[in-house]
Amino acid sequence: MELLIKAVAAGAAAGIAALLIRRSNPELSLVIALAASALVLVLTMQRMGAVVELAERAAELSTLSPAILAPVLKCVGIGVVARLGGELCRDAGQGSVAASLELLGAVCALYTAIPLFSAVLELIGGMT
Repeated sequence: MELLIKAVAAGAAAGIAALLIRRSNPELSLVIALAASALVLVLTMQRMGAVVELAERAAELSTLSPAILAPVLKCVGIGVVARLGGELCRDAGQGSVAASLELLGAVCALYTAIPLFSAVLELIGGMT
């Protein structure tokens, strides 16, 4: 909880600073936003190790094979990265680039999920 409060405070301070500077120096405003995003990502990565360990432990204890769990985790990661990239592009005034990044993220997630779709098709084929 403390980490989240720190991240929110840093993000809010950077957002206000970027907003105040945007009219006089839009480039610096973007740099402030990028720096704040990088800081929040670093804070996020501090907690990500525990999440990955939990997912690995869940995979070991359950009957889920890594071939099924890995694409799910990758799809989540792709979604997060595409969303962050899209929002950064929107902040820079590049809405079409943002939409393209989000479309690419969706296609990459679907591509990553192909093994899952294949497993479902094999399961359905084995039922008939």
